[in-house]
Amino acid sequence: MLAFLYIGFAILAVLSIGVSFVLTGHAWEHFRYARGSFRVDRTPCFLGRIGLIVPCKGADFALKENLSCLFSQDYEDYEIYFVVESADDPACGIIRKILSSQSHIPAYLIVAGETTHGGQKIHNLLCGYRALTPEVETIVFADSDVAPKHDWLTQLTTPLRLVNVHAVTSYRWFVPQRSGFANFLLFSINSAVMGMVCSRRQSVIWGGSWAILRETFRKSEIPDRWDGCLSDDLFATARLNQLRLNIYFEPRCVVPSSLDFRVSTMWEFLCRQCFMGRWYLNKSWLLGVAHTSLSMLVFWGGLLCGGGLLLSGQPMLGSIGFAMAGLLWAQAALRSKWRQAAGCFYVRSQNTSVQQARWFDFFCYPLTLTVLWTALCSVAAQRFVRWKGIGYRVGKAGDVQIIDREPSANTISGPLVIASSMAVAQPKHGSTEQRPTLSLYTEEKEITKRSMNRRIA
Repeated sequence: MLAFLYIGFAILAVLSIGVSFVLTGHAWEHFRYARGSFRVDRTPCFLGRIGLIVPCKGADFALKENLSCLFSQDYEDYEIYFVVESADDPACGIIRKILSSQSHIPAYLIVAGETTHGGQKIHNLLCGYRALTPEVETIVFADSDVAPKHDWLTQLTTPLRLVNVHAVTSYRWFVPQRSGFANFLLFSINSAVMGMVCSRRQSVIWGGSWAILRETFRKSEIPDRWDGCLSDDLFATARLNQLRLNIYFEPRCVVPSSLDFRVSTMWEFLCRQCFMGRWYLNKSWLLGVAHTSLSMLVFWGGLLCGGGLLLSGQPMLGSIGFAMAGLLWAQAALRSKWRQAAGCFYVRSQNTSVQQARWFDFFCYPLTLTVLWTALCSVAAQRFVRWKGIGYRVGKAGDVQIIDREPSANTISGPLVIASSMAVAQPKHGSTEQRPTLSLYTEEKEITKRSMNRRIA
């Protein structure tokens, strides 16, 4: 009986090491691709006016600095649409101040109102999309917690000129703001995931930084199919893959994102990402569960069984178990070395916390593996998730219901433009003069228009 167990474990160990070897090769390819991209001097390409849609909620860390970066892009013709859920959102005050001082770029602050079904972020994105002026030819989506470089917009949209590129995406590179277990662990997991999902051949759209031609966006029916969904980026990835449209990963546009989590918020964030993957990229989630489960079995099984065999007087078999676990750890350390080398291209400035996080990623593979495996498995039967103060429940058919949400003192029903960077004459106090309007454009077979009142703060 023991012989069969030894043979079974040996087969699983060889399989696990083989998969790990493939992932190590993938990490090397990711590093080579990133290094080569930064060495190529690509000629910028003008793709018409760009509409940059930025959903915001809450006063994130360094929000003012992050949003200010969007006004210093070197692209010559673009406009920005900041979209919030309600007018009393803490982000509104910061956005208003930025708009009042940045009149050189057309920018708007839009209140989308509360969604009654589907994700609030998707509702905000759709409001921003429908508010785009008809001159916009390219759409770019960005999150409010990233700080892009001045050429980010140009570099992100330039690959769209290629015939076989239909969407361009980048990814975030976490920058820990302080030393801490939660920050280091999430930094390590995010780096590992980035090395797997972002490559030359296959990429997953990340909603915090991606671009697509307006015509492609409309013809792919993403705006219509978004309604009622929870994840914007993973659904867009699944849809483009379904249509066999190519997603291009642009290493030059990887953006730094500040990281400052406690253990509880880190776990909530990690489980939410796994939850989204399970529902919208189910095959990828299943592969992740299978890989981490196999690695857990071989690594921890090798250590525990190896120790038990050594204590029972079988040093030869025990050393084999230790060797299997050690080989997995060594390959993980090599992957860490290459992805952190790529990270030096993505984020030039390295503070003390980043340096410590890189060492954590290099040495703490067993801990990272265990936490990631636990998070992936924990959402296997989960249907409820909380995101930005809103509780969602996903039905068996994928329908999204809002279970609860944080109360809001402002009951304005959007969409409504409440601020703009462009100078607009203010009506006199007590005047009944009608305020300016901004038309919302929806691209269907027949373009329909509806007006929404603009209130300038």
